[in-house]
Amino acid sequence: MTAAHTPFVARRFREDVFPWAIALATGLEYFDNTIFSFFTSYIAGGINASTDELVWSSSAYAVASVLAILQQQWWVERVGYRRYIGGCLLLFAAASAAAALSESSIELAFARGAQGYFIGPMMSACRILIQTNFPPQRRASAVRAFLGMILLASALAPLAGGYLVASFGWRALFTCTTLAAVGLALLVMLVVPPAGKLLPEARGEAHFWPYVVFAFAQGALQIAMQQVRFELFFSSPMLVGLTVAGLLSLGWFAWHQWHQPDPLVRLHALRERTFQTGIALYVMFYYISNAMSYLVSRFLEGGLRYPVENAGRLVGLTSFGSLAVAFVYFRVSPLIKHKRWLIVPGFLIAALIGAWMASMPPDVSMPWLLPPLLLRGLLLVFIVLPVANLTFRIFAIEEYNHGYRLKNMVKQLTYSFSTATIIILEQHREAVHETRLTEFVNPFNPVFQNSFESLTRAFEGLGHTASDAKGLALVEISRVVSQQASFLSSLDGFYFLIVIALCGGLFALYQRQID
Repeated sequence: MTAAHTPFVARRFREDVFPWAIALATGLEYFDNTIFSFFTSYIAGGINASTDELVWSSSAYAVASVLAILQQQWWVERVGYRRYIGGCLLLFAAASAAAALSESSIELAFARGAQGYFIGPMMSACRILIQTNFPPQRRASAVRAFLGMILLASALAPLAGGYLVASFGWRALFTCTTLAAVGLALLVMLVVPPAGKLLPEARGEAHFWPYVVFAFAQGALQIAMQQVRFELFFSSPMLVGLTVAGLLSLGWFAWHQWHQPDPLVRLHALRERTFQTGIALYVMFYYISNAMSYLVSRFLEGGLRYPVENAGRLVGLTSFGSLAVAFVYFRVSPLIKHKRWLIVPGFLIAALIGAWMASMPPDVSMPWLLPPLLLRGLLLVFIVLPVANLTFRIFAIEEYNHGYRLKNMVKQLTYSFSTATIIILEQHREAVHETRLTEFVNPFNPVFQNSFESLTRAFEGLGHTASDAKGLALVEISRVVSQQASFLSSLDGFYFLIVIALCGGLFALYQRQID
């Protein structure tokens, strides 16, 4: 090959790999989110914490992500997209290493906060980069790669995570993302063009104090939301004060940004009725999707006692169906004029999944689990893809940047709220069911007496002494009670999601803007 051909080949290589590099970076964000949501109970057990203590890790991740998305454009204007994305990936790798080395819930919360700051804005940065740096004739293929990698990463997370946890322990989850982030950072530095950097006179202001006020508002509201589990809201002056201070600070920040000619995030997109409707539909989808991921994990591992590797394999393999459905969607969607007739069935499918899972018996066989898990893959295709197409088509490039970042801020906050509320609901319902089931464990209940005597004889038949056999029988009964309580609490969670999904379907049905 001649020297003259070398720059041409290198340029073609960068152009061909560029969309895949940013798609992989976005996929890593989804992989990390899915892994944490799916394996929450194992991570909690690894650091000797209760599951609800990990709500702080989820909140720290969400708050840091929102702050990073808010500040994203400020960084891009100063260092450009290549250094911003590459630098975020490297620093995310360091934060992931810190998470892998965590020994307590506090340490993990700080590590997850750092992870959120560096990987949280990845989706918005990469999608905006596609919109602004690809010509229209290449943009469609780049978007398909972008969405395909999101679906692939979401499917691979439980599959790979189950194997990692079963073989190496929970720390391997974060070690895996550490190595992946380092490799992707190097790829990004090689193929992403140095776009986005502006001359000093063209750069936006830092808005330091508004940023600090917004950070305080987010922190205050998150603390109030977490503590309301332990205290009555109106009987706690601290909770009331934090909520009022947070809402006032958030209101002042919105007023300040609305009246700024060059704000951190332009809120004028909220005047558009189509954008308002799209954001509301996004919120309902993100809530349902994140909550369902957590509940399916708890249902399989806690309620049915599936080994973690088997649960991950089952959920991961069934999630691959969404890739095939997405391919069909890209072919068929141009023929469907009214997108509402895709979105409404999407919410009805979510309700059907919840109803199917809620009707499962405790001894359900695996074939009965396959249909609802396969249907989960349809939700993103039926709801998110048509909603995205309708929500952002009204904006020019500059408004698109601000609108898309605002959407991703809402996404991170919804994920946090979803995780927190579902964990709180599950913990409450599990305690209720365990209390009710324990009432039947008494010597006056003939069913308990028969079970206890049968188990005692079985353990004696294995060679245990009479006293040891009685102790082991009580342990086994306690284990069954805990399993049944976990199973019933998961069913309650699915009933709750049915209501949310039906509300989303009704809301979408009556929105003329999404046609």
